[in-house]
Amino acid sequence: MATEIRLIDPILTSIAQEYRNPGFVGNHLFPVVTVNKRKGKIPVFGKQAFVERDTVRAIRSKSNRISSNDIEYLDFEMIERDVEVALDYIEEEEMADFLEVERQATNELVDILLLGREKQIADYVQNPNNYPASMKMEITATNAFDDYSKNVDPILKIREGLVAVRQKISRYPNVMVIGESTYRALMFHPKILDKFKAVGIAKTNTQILSELLEIPNIYIGLGVYTTNGSDFVDIWGDNIVLAYVEEEDKGKTSRMGISFGYLLQKKGYPEVDTYFENGGKIKVIRATDTYAILTTTPEAGFLIYNTNHLS
Repeated sequence: MATEIRLIDPILTSIAQEYRNPGFVGNHLFPVVTVNKRKGKIPVFGKQAFVERDTVRAIRSKSNRISSNDIEYLDFEMIERDVEVALDYIEEEEMADFLEVERQATNELVDILLLGREKQIADYVQNPNNYPASMKMEITATNAFDDYSKNVDPILKIREGLVAVRQKISRYPNVMVIGESTYRALMFHPKILDKFKAVGIAKTNTQILSELLEIPNIYIGLGVYTTNGSDFVDIWGDNIVLAYVEEEDKGKTSRMGISFGYLLQKKGYPEVDTYFENGGKIKVIRATDTYAILTTTPEAGFLIYNTNHLS
């Protein structure tokens, strides 16, 4: 039996690493940190920076050393994920530009990987069990965001979450991710519209909402998935996630600070390789990613969930 030869494709790998799906928003909550090892410990620097300490050093005296107990280490283990597609050599003969076919196939494979990542992040951050008791708020039927007959101001509810985060980490959240149904409820809420009509604005959008709440980055979760190939389900439900997230540097960051969390990704990934089957008649293109999602500062996130009760 012939041995399969696996070849890393640098062109397709470059395409995969540069590709972004604009419909996905999970990366705004968990910026990417590249890591060399698949498993290990990482130091998390955060709250100790706000502890008042004696920093005065007298001449010839020892430096003011911070106890190693003030530095927290978190365990991580990356999981490999891959998906592949097979192309027949006859298809290559029929195509004028087979590289474009491979490019499109690569983008589709990466989209599948990114969909899995987006859903994994969304499932985690929308689960109330993953938050401390003081960092979540359930919206009941009596104060539903989509029931305009109730005398409820959603802005005040959101601001409660903003204040809760600041009380824990000394900083207000700078990112808000909203499920599409919750965003729709907010956009037509009389309490919110009245605030804008007072200054001559007839309708609202994320930019205006950002100014009202003083949250610089607001993203709408529009991603969907299907389990049967025909019926689509929203990845992001009727929820709002508020978080303080360290600013990204061209989509990558290199340090662990006082941030809600990070996505630890193996250096060099996603990676695309190819191999042949059936005596060389079938070329298989495979995309692989290796990463772990890690919450480093749970108190930097706040969940407002079950906002809608009429739809």
